[in-house]
Amino acid sequence: ADVVLQNLRPGHVEKLGLDGPTLLAKKPSLVYCNLGAFGRTGPLQDRPGYDPLMQAFGGVMSTTGEPGRPSVRVGASIVDMGTGLWSVVGVLTALYERQQTGRGRVVDVSLFETATSWTSLLAAQYLCTGDSPQKQGSGASGIAPYKAYITLDGEVVVAAGSDSLFRSLAQVVGHPEWIEDPRFVDNPSRVRNQIELYHMLDGIMAQRPTREWVTALEAAGIPCSPVQSIGQMAEHPQTQALGLIQPVPGTGMRFVALPLSLDGQRPVSSGPPPTLGEHTESILFPRS
Repeated sequence: ADVVLQNLRPGHVEKLGLDGPTLLAKKPSLVYCNLGAFGRTGPLQDRPGYDPLMQAFGGVMSTTGEPGRPSVRVGASIVDMGTGLWSVVGVLTALYERQQTGRGRVVDVSLFETATSWTSLLAAQYLCTGDSPQKQGSGASGIAPYKAYITLDGEVVVAAGSDSLFRSLAQVVGHPEWIEDPRFVDNPSRVRNQIELYHMLDGIMAQRPTREWVTALEAAGIPCSPVQSIGQMAEHPQTQALGLIQPVPGTGMRFVALPLSLDGQRPVSSGPPPTLGEHTESILFPRS
């Protein structure tokens, strides 16, 4: 093998004799990847971990949700998926280095380390000021107006964080006097007075359907987006044009494809996933 990946708790692979140092002693060119919960060292190294636990322990949940309400888990399993991606980055780095040195590496990734990486910008705010970032709902700390609004028939996100975009937004919503209002004259002022600003915008945005707002905002050059359901996203013409939804051969099912293309071509599935035990015999008892 070129690469071995394992996600047992620390100590278990050592008992089996399948840990990194043991296998690399037998094959120095091997790349070995440990995927864990809290990492390979430290007081919590033996604890189990799952995505929602790590969103909580890693600080992600503390900044997710509405102010004054319970913390919310991010809907997608970003810690699980992110840890898989970081393992790929680590393994590919080790494989590239092996081309130069001929030697393998032991790569360590964990759910907790991935969770902390998702908070990097928020953590920088704490490390620079000593203040832990708070929940912002759909908004962003330090930028206003920059959030979602309930419309007559749905929701729309408006990102008018710069002064020029805010001036355009003031015109679109029918309040050009906001442009000269000292409370809203620049972004720091809008952030200080965002409660008042958002209260007014919430009332205005609720008066028209989402499509009308998107049309008006886009015409003014203001970044915006409707809040789509998963179904709306999957069936949108942009999704279809990119070929992001692909069939699984032999199953009649569809899935979300890889979010990348090579020379303009998106990788496609070559076949259905193997059934339980389909390749056991060929792997354990290969024919010579």
